[in-house]
Amino acid sequence: MAADADQIDSPYKAEMVLAPKLWPHVAWSDVVHIHNARSGYAAFGAVASALAGKPFFYTPHAFYGPHSAVNSLLKTAWDRSVERFLVERSARTILLTDAWLEFLRSRGIGAEKVCIIPNCILGSDFTDHAAESYGHLAGSPAILSVGRLDPVKRLSDVIKALGMPELSEGHLHIVGKGEDRRRLMAVAQECDVVDRVTFYGFVDDTNVARMMMGSDVFVLASEQEGLPTVLLEALIKNLPIVCTRIPGNLAITNVAGIDSSYEVGDVLELARLLASSVGRSVPPGAAEAVRRAFTWEHRAPEILALYQIAREENHK
Repeated sequence: MAADADQIDSPYKAEMVLAPKLWPHVAWSDVVHIHNARSGYAAFGAVASALAGKPFFYTPHAFYGPHSAVNSLLKTAWDRSVERFLVERSARTILLTDAWLEFLRSRGIGAEKVCIIPNCILGSDFTDHAAESYGHLAGSPAILSVGRLDPVKRLSDVIKALGMPELSEGHLHIVGKGEDRRRLMAVAQECDVVDRVTFYGFVDDTNVARMMMGSDVFVLASEQEGLPTVLLEALIKNLPIVCTRIPGNLAITNVAGIDSSYEVGDVLELARLLASSVGRSVPPGAAEAVRRAFTWEHRAPEILALYQIAREENHK
């Protein structure tokens, strides 16, 4: 159950439920799985589960950094109280990478019941390599970005990179919605690259896959990520990637054997990597390595086993 779930019925049912109506769903469940760090909704679900005597699992995904001194104090206070309860009271806390272990310890949060299981995708969704593409997107290179428009994604760095001589023919194709769009358009205006930046808004999964087939490179310039599944999707589609050298991204590139990352904010290196992507392909074996490590077909049994253990222990 989630406050912002998509209403779907197949292959399983998802319902949008606000916190006051969560209780009956906790009551019928055997286990509860809570997602998202520093979330009041997640905290409510955990308290409801504890009061109902139901084991709950917690996946915080990522702990984003503060954006002001006051925000830093508030996040620290929340982490040392609510997050500590969530992690230490859960049947298991599932981190996406081991990079977050030190973060928990730095907040005085015990990590004895923590395990590492990354974000994954369904490999079966990427078996149709004959799907029609749009043809080659505009630009050389044609650079694709997919994700919400938020300052943490640092798309302004990619727009600034378009102004570098080596990317004079490059074109950035931005898929996604968010409050940062107006600022990004202003950055494109300042860099005199407006005609080489296209905002598409929301695009469904099928058409995103087609856009990947028509691109030269996928870019992820974020300053922080949990474990971005969009990089997995690009690699399985054999689309070269350029991304920041942060733990969530490196957890993927290290497995895939790819060295196309750069330090956050290094626009010169970003421009160089994007320019060198023209005519390149994903290294042999990278897509298969991603399939083995980051698809639910291979990793879902680990979570299922944890659910079963928690259920059996709770029924003793």
